[in-house]
Order: sequence, then C-alpha cells, then structure tokens
Amino acid sequence: MKRWEVFLGIIGAVLVLVGASATRRAALPKQTAILGEGGCHTPVTVLEPPPGVNPLGTVILFHGLSANRGWLTYLGADFAGHGFRSYLLDLPGHGENTDPFTFARAERCAGIAVGYLVRSGKISPKTTILLGHSMGAAIAIRMADSAPMAATIAISPAPMITPHRMPSNLLVFSAQYDLGALKRQAESLAEAAGGDRIEPDDFAEQRAFELQKVRFATHTSVILNRRLARQSEQWAMQTLFPKIAPDTLTRNLGLAAYATRNGGRLAAATTGLIGVLLLFPMCATVAAECSGPVRESFLGTYPTRALALAEGAVSALAAALILAFVVPLKFLHLYAGDYLASLMLLAGMLLIALNWKAAKACLSLDVPRLIAAVALGLATILAVGGWLNWQLDGVRLPTPRWLRFAALLPVAAVFCFAEEAILGPLYEGRRRAVRYAMFLALRLELWLACVLAYYKLASGQLLIGLLVVGLAAFSMLQRLAADALLGRTGSATATAVFDAILAAWFIAAIFPLT
Repeated sequence: MKRWEVFLGIIGAVLVLVGASATRRAALPKQTAILGEGGCHTPVTVLEPPPGVNPLGTVILFHGLSANRGWLTYLGADFAGHGFRSYLLDLPGHGENTDPFTFARAERCAGIAVGYLVRSGKISPKTTILLGHSMGAAIAIRMADSAPMAATIAISPAPMITPHRMPSNLLVFSAQYDLGALKRQAESLAEAAGGDRIEPDDFAEQRAFELQKVRFATHTSVILNRRLARQSEQWAMQTLFPKIAPDTLTRNLGLAAYATRNGGRLAAATTGLIGVLLLFPMCATVAAECSGPVRESFLGTYPTRALALAEGAVSALAAALILAFVVPLKFLHLYAGDYLASLMLLAGMLLIALNWKAAKACLSLDVPRLIAAVALGLATILAVGGWLNWQLDGVRLPTPRWLRFAALLPVAAVFCFAEEAILGPLYEGRRRAVRYAMFLALRLELWLACVLAYYKLASGQLLIGLLVVGLAAFSMLQRLAADALLGRTGSATATAVFDAILAAWFIAAIFPLT
C-alpha cells in the first residue's frame, strides 16, 4: 500500500468523525411514522423545534419527482430551528414509500395526508405553510382548491393545470438554469397573480405574491441555496405575523439559537461524505491485494478514439429507435429507470457486437478478482448509502428497491463491460486523461440519445433530462472509482462487475417505483 493512500485514508477518517460530530450537535428532536389513510401509506418524518421552544406554526414539505423526503431535510431543519414543526413526506413510489407512483396518485395521497393532519388536530390551516419542489411545488399549489393553507412556497414548480383559486400568500422561486418549461410555469403564475404584492396588508389579507429568481442555480441545486431558505422562512414569518415590521422579523430569524448550528449541517454532511470517498483508494488497494498480484488482461486490438465515439453514438441512437417500439425492461416498473436500463442494455450489446475481438480480450473469469470487485462494490454502496441515510433521513432502500437492484445488476454489467472493452487499457499521464474524457463523451452520447428521443420520438422520458447534473456527477465519480480498481487488479471484467454494482444501485435508488 502506498503512503499517499494511507495519508488519504487518515484524512478521510478524520473528516468522517468531524462530520459525524457536527451533525450530532445540530440534531433536532424527530419522529417517524407512516400515515395510512385512504389506501395511501405515506412515510413521514417530523422535525420538532429545539427543546423548550413552542412551535409557531407548521410547514409541510413535498419533494420533487425522483427525489424523497430526505432531500428536503435541510429546509425542514431550518424551519424547525426557527420554531416551526416540519413534516417531510415520501410520496408514492419515492424513498421508502413502496406504493406505485403516478402523478395523480402522488397528488391524491399528499391531499389525504394533509387532510388527516388537519382532522386529527395536529396542524391548523391558519398556521400551516405548504412548501414543495418541482412536482411537489405543483401539488402544493393545486392544493389551494381542496385544502387552502396560510401560505404556499413553490420552488421550481412543474408544469400543471392551474387551480381555480390562487394559493394564499404564494412565494415562487425560479432557478436561473432551469428548463424553459419550468421557467414559463413560474412566469405564468406571476401573470395570474397580477405581479408582486409584498406589503404587510397583502399578507394580512392573504393575497401576497412574489416571484424570486435564484441566480446560478439549477433545478436540483436550488433546494440547497441558503438565500432561498432564509427568504422562505421570512415569508412564513410575515404570513404569521403580518403586523410586525419585516426588518424586525429578519433580525429575529438571525438570532435564533439553532440558526448557526443548522447552517453548518450541510457542510458537516458534505465533509463526512468527502471523508467516505477519500477512504476508497485504501480500501481498493486492500481488496486488490487480497485477490493476488496485478495481471494485465488487455491483449487485443481496440478501436481508435474517433471510432469508439462514432460507435457509441450509433449504438445509443439505434437503441433509442428500438425503444420507440418496445421497452424490454418495462417489467422493472421504474419510472424512466426501466427506459434508461433498456437503453444501456441495447447500447451495450451493440457495442460488444461491434468490438467482439476487444471484448474477448477483456474477458477474464478470475474468481479472486471478481470476489474482490463484488466485495468492494457492495462495501462502497453500503458506506455511501449509510452515510446519506443518516444525513438525509428516509433514503434507505426498501426491499422492492433491492429486488430491482438485483434485476438491474446483469443489465448494468453488460453495458459496463462494453465500456471497458472500447476504452482499452488504463494508461498514464495525458493518455489516461484522454481516456477519461472519452468515457464522459460516451456517457454524454447516451444522455443526448434520451433527450433526442424525448423531443423527436415523444418517448416521454423528461426525467432523464432533468437528472443531467446528478447523472454527470455520478458518472464522473463512478469512473474514478473504476479506474482505481482497474489500475490495482488489471482486470477489465472485475472492474465492469464493480461498475455495474454502482450503476444498478444508483438506478434502483433514484427512479420512482411504478
């Protein structure tokens, strides 16, 4: 084991301890439950204000498509730290909610959950704020017709049929780098409301409205924006206390005892996650050394970079055309995930067929290395998943998602092996950087095929386009980890198996159940 690996491992362990300690200090009282009403089974996390603080009101948070209640933890904790009881819900097919997803079912179950909380006396409509992101924002806005609340905060609202009445005291956020359709939806709400109205009398008469545009934010990053959190809390306070001067409310928010601690919770979570990732090189070396010495498994002829990119584009487009007629993995019942997995399977098979000799050269059924790859892959997803689940309560994989993970594993293995076959040996220096860039280009071709299919073939796979940032970040980290294992084992087959475990876990965890 090299010194730099040990050094990184020590730094990683320290960062994990620092992140864990900071998270514990910022922890709030919380409860978890399942609201079983009207055929819905809605998991909910309730974040309470700090001990000794009586709740000023309630905020109910609805996540977006392909997210879960955990992704709104920081917003919910911010509100709880400033005196609001926060309810975070998993909508059908998302997070730990294993009910099948449809847009109609998500809206219905959200309404049933809110109705139950009102009937049971747990919340009062006069002191409750609905907050949603994307699909959740559309649901919160449309609830104005059936369950009007004191205020609604909509972050990048998804396209919707506008309700008959505008929600009371509506605040809309629009991200600078959001999709055009979502920006237009925000503008149409502003037009329907008649423009901004933010005077104290507007809040008192429940007709306040404001459209705020968040600079340098994407559809997903906007929910982590600290300015957005502060302005949302300010809006909630003005709703509950319209006669108090806004400047006074702003000062009180800044003086809240929990504000400083919770402001650093996201940094603590990120610090710990970086620590987990820094431990990976040392773990990869341990796994590789347990499987024996490095053996070069690349003995064949591989396509040139230009040819590989051309073959990747042709395979991705051909797969998208086939999927216009049939989606072979539809039985997985993953919203957009079954389409992406089918695209990977078909594109991978075509790439292997075009590079059969290179694929045979890469194939090596070295059992010790395969065992090491499986062990390392499972350890990686359990470590990263465990940290995320602790930081973002409710992101653990329930049994139906693990079953889909098992079904996705062979599919991902075909695609990942095809990538190894055309990428060729792991070089050093500039050639290694070029190889990495080619990998990213191949993944980009696959994503562009999905986008083209959406616009030209009416595939309906908008979600894959929305997830571009997450897919890109995952792909970059996945390749770095795969190259680390490949350089230590020399086995393309073992690397493909490791890669497939990460890919199958990502798809099974992210896409909604249907």
